[in-house]
Amino acid sequence: MTIIHPAQPVNGLNPEDVFYAVDDLGTQTGYGFILYQYQPGLYPDCPVNLYFSIDGDPASRYLLFGALVARARVLQNVNPTLRARLYTNITPGDTQMKDFYLHNGFDCDETDDILQLSIPFGDGRIPMSCTVAPTPLNTWDEQNSLIYRLQMNEITFVDLNYLQSLMRMPHFMTLGLYRNAVLIGEVIMAGQGSDCELVAIYIEPGSRNQGMGRALLHRMMAIMAAEGVARVTTRIMSRSLPQQKLMNDFGAQVIGVNMIFPGMYLN
Repeated sequence: MTIIHPAQPVNGLNPEDVFYAVDDLGTQTGYGFILYQYQPGLYPDCPVNLYFSIDGDPASRYLLFGALVARARVLQNVNPTLRARLYTNITPGDTQMKDFYLHNGFDCDETDDILQLSIPFGDGRIPMSCTVAPTPLNTWDEQNSLIYRLQMNEITFVDLNYLQSLMRMPHFMTLGLYRNAVLIGEVIMAGQGSDCELVAIYIEPGSRNQGMGRALLHRMMAIMAAEGVARVTTRIMSRSLPQQKLMNDFGAQVIGVNMIFPGMYLN
């Protein structure tokens, strides 16, 4: 069995970041890839995060794992002064893969947590020189502009199909925060009945750590409460200190775990 690279890019990934396990007959028995991510806003203490995925039989898995770790070391050395982490994802019930990663020196401390937030009293105070207004999403251009702004702030899971599915829900709003008429942040919430989810929130880097996210989320939750929402949930990465800090401001309680992220620090 051997490891080879494709001759051409695969799904936007460079050939050197994609790995195939092939047996002696030339049959593919496994597949893996690695993705370099620079996320200083989400993980200021470890801005380089290298996500990898492995699929294959047990023998292929070990070969692919070794190749991916070696590739991660190369990618980490592109910016050796920045702290880097190599990680993947598994479901909470996948004890076999959890044991595999623990055996290979990974920790399984990071999780994708489901939280319930306490809805605060009142409308909340909007900072001086700031206003809030719903983000218009009537056209394809407006929707894609929102997705672009989210991506520029390290929120990459919202695509056009997902956004449009949210927009069809009984409770839906994207609320923008403006300072001196300049957009500096947005929050998205969607739900039905008395339940609503905080889907995403961002504040532009130059306006962070000033209470802007807290003020924006407070106002959005007040609007949803006026519509009859009594329960707000969200998901955060347990390792993200900025996400933890904002959620703690709203008395967040962990009510479930959606995913486990086995990983290890590379430096």
